Amino acid sequence: MLPISYSPRTGQHHHNLRSYKGAVRSEQARWSLLAVLLLFLHDHLSCVTAYTGAAPTHAIAVPSTRSRPGSHPLADLVGSRLDLPWITSSVNSAYGPENRDFHADWFTPALPTQQAPIHALILDDTWTTGARVQSLAHALKIAGASTVAAVVLGRHIDPTYLPAKRLLGVIAGPVFDTTRCAVDADA
Repeated sequence: MLPISYSPRTGQHHHNLRSYKGAVRSEQARWSLLAVLLLFLHDHLSCVTAYTGAAPTHAIAVPSTRSRPGSHPLADLVGSRLDLPWITSSVNSAYGPENRDFHADWFTPALPTQQAPIHALILDDTWTTGARVQSLAHALKIAGASTVAAVVLGRHIDPTYLPAKRLLGVIAGPVFDTTRCAVDADA
C-alpha cells in the first residue's frame, strides 16, 4: 500500500477528497486530485513494479459501499489515462458504509478470463482504517490475481487524536515532495 499524502481533516487535500465525489462535485477538486495521482504514478509506478516484481496489468477502484450507482468516481476521474483495463467488483451489502473491519467476502471482483497473469493496481481515495483496501486485495488474490498493490490518494488523519498530533508536528516542516515514495527506505 502506497499512500501519496497524509490527509488531515482540516486540510485542503482532505476537502478535495470529500468534494470531488459529493452530490455537487467540485471540478477544482477533481482536477487537483487527478493531477496529484497522475504525477505520483508517473514518478512512482516503477516503485510498485519493483516492489511487486510485476508491472500492473489492470486497475480497480475500491468499490463504493454507499450504493452509489455506476462506476466509482475515482475510476471515472482516471478513465483510460493509465492505459490499463479496469476490473469491476460487486459489493456484499451485508456490510454497510460505516463498517471499519476486514471482511473476506466484502467484495467479489470480476477478473477477466485470460491466460496471462493479472497484476492488479487498487486505487483508493481515502484510507481510514484500511479495511476496504485489505478486503479488496484479499478478494483479488482469492480470485486469482498474481500480485496486488494499492495506491491511496490520502491517508486520513484526525488532527485532534494525540498520536496524530505528534505525527503532524514531525511532518509539519518538510514541503510536500513528489520525489519521495513510501517504498523508499528514507521516506
